[in-house]
Amino acid sequence: MAPFLALKYAPAAMRKMSPRGSYANAAPKDRAYGSIIVVSSVANSSAGDNGVGPGFTIAAHAALGVVRAGVPALKGTGVRINCVSAGGIADPGSQVVDIGERRNGKQEHNSGVERLGLPMEVARVVGFLSSGFSSYVTGANLVVDGGASVLGAA
Repeated sequence: MAPFLALKYAPAAMRKMSPRGSYANAAPKDRAYGSIIVVSSVANSSAGDNGVGPGFTIAAHAALGVVRAGVPALKGTGVRINCVSAGGIADPGSQVVDIGERRNGKQEHNSGVERLGLPMEVARVVGFLSSGFSSYVTGANLVVDGGASVLGAA
């Protein structure tokens, strides 16, 4: 529901412009612009049993659907919409970043970088999408899973 509400209400707020120097702490804007970033899960691009259950998978698919449907809805507004799909991220309170399983005395890993991701690594991708460095990126689904989806582990 949150991605839908962001798509519905955020663009109007982002259209409001403040001329340069009009009041303290205002971001000067010469034209309307903004960035909606939906944080989802890699479950949004998989089907079947991924260990999280069908309800979670359906919600993740819906979030990505809002992003894809949002591109034509936001056309001409200056507002972009993108999705960050995270997978295999360590619990913020956890010190464990190794996701390997021991089999026959050998460590096996489920991602290309052989560890769980850190919340800060997802935050950096969100920061990129909210910055001007991504001004031509909209409707994208950036997967942050250490390559697990490429290896078929996600």
